[in-house]
Amino acid sequence: MFIDSHQHFWLNDPVRDSWITEAMSVIKRDFLPADLEPILIKNNFDGCVAVQADQSEQETHSLLFHADHHNFIKGVVGWVDLMSPDLRDRLDYFSKFEKLKGMRHVIQSEPAGFMSRPEFQRGIRILQEYNLTYDLLIYHHQLEEALLFVQQFPTLKIVVDHLAKPSIKTKEKTHWELNMAALATFKNGITPCELPLVPLI
Repeated sequence: MFIDSHQHFWLNDPVRDSWITEAMSVIKRDFLPADLEPILIKNNFDGCVAVQADQSEQETHSLLFHADHHNFIKGVVGWVDLMSPDLRDRLDYFSKFEKLKGMRHVIQSEPAGFMSRPEFQRGIRILQEYNLTYDLLIYHHQLEEALLFVQQFPTLKIVVDHLAKPSIKTKEKTHWELNMAALATFKNGITPCELPLVPLI
C-alpha cells in the first residue's frame, strides 16, 4: 500500500492563512479532498494522511470529518494544545476517533528553546501514553535543538515534516545533512516525511 504521507485541506482564509505569501500564491486557494482524489488515483496511490495546517481543535474536527467521508484519507494528524492542563481530557476525547494517528504543533514559528519548555515536554510525555505519533515541524536551523528534544523521548514515534526545511535558496546543506543523519540514528521510529513514496506499515 502506498500513501501520500502529508496532505493539507483547507478553505483559504486570507487572515488565518496569512503565512501564505505572494511567493506561494499558487496555493492561495481552496484545497479539498475532491481535488486530491483523482490525482492519487492517477498516480496509483492508495490514500493519504491529512495533516493539520491551523492550530485549532476545529481544524482537527474538520480533518476527521473529511476522513469519515473519504475512505482514501487513511489517517489524520491533528492539533491539540499540548501545554493545556486539560490535555488528558482532550486526548481521551480525540483518541476515540479511529483515524486519528498523531498530533502536531507548528514549532517552526516558536522561539528558540521552545522544545525545552517544561509544559511542552509534559504534553509530549502525555501524548506518548496514547500511542500517538508526533509530527516535528521545524526549520533546518532548529535541528540541533530537535536532537536534544528527541533524546529525551526515546519511545516517541516522530515524523520529521518537510525534511526539516533545508535552506534550498542558499544551497547550504552541510549542517542540515549532518543533523539529519544524527537524527536518523535514534531508534524511536523517526521518519522523514514527504519522500516520493512512503509505504503504510
